[in-house]
Amino acid sequence: MSQSVIWWRISVVAAIAMCIVFSLSATGQGKPPSLGMATVDINKIQAQYKQMNLLQTDLNVLKQRLAGQLDRRQQMPLLSEEDQKTLDAIYAKDVAAQTADDKKKIEEITNRGQALNNEFTALRQKAEKDLTDADKKRIKELEDLYVKSQQELGNLRDQSENTIKQFVTQHSEELTNNMRNAIKKIAEQKGIAIVFTSEIAPYAGTDITDQVIAELNKK
Repeated sequence: MSQSVIWWRISVVAAIAMCIVFSLSATGQGKPPSLGMATVDINKIQAQYKQMNLLQTDLNVLKQRLAGQLDRRQQMPLLSEEDQKTLDAIYAKDVAAQTADDKKKIEEITNRGQALNNEFTALRQKAEKDLTDADKKRIKELEDLYVKSQQELGNLRDQSENTIKQFVTQHSEELTNNMRNAIKKIAEQKGIAIVFTSEIAPYAGTDITDQVIAELNKK
């Protein structure tokens, strides 16, 4: 998912607002207000705003970790949830931080998951006449495990989606406020009364995008 899509809330806020109007005389800060107008390029700000890029990296790491949890449960659906969580904890570490014991545990659990898959496949491929009572009992056990794992997978998928949404919502609000405050500060300094987004008014006065980016990246 691209940055512009992930942080869609910021662009929506900017587009809905259409313009930002500041009453400079009420704050007593900056130059006296004029009838001057300016524009900001929201897309450029998003691309060069360092905090947003750092959060984008954090979001990508989060998405990759959650996707790994789902993939492992799809590939090895017969593993116990305890084994799955053990793998989750190990893979949550940086590769460089994984110990020899971690790697041994990954191999052990992965081999167990593959062995269960192979056992289930082999039993289901047997002709009915060749199945023993023990085979039938084992098939039922594995089928029950599979059904349970699919229910857990569905719950985990919902939880993952909610986690990502919460991350985006929380940080979008923070970034939006930072951007608006930076625009307000630069506008006050220049005595500008109205700031439009460049998507709405491409030629409405001075472009203050670079100054806003510089202000945001001070932090």
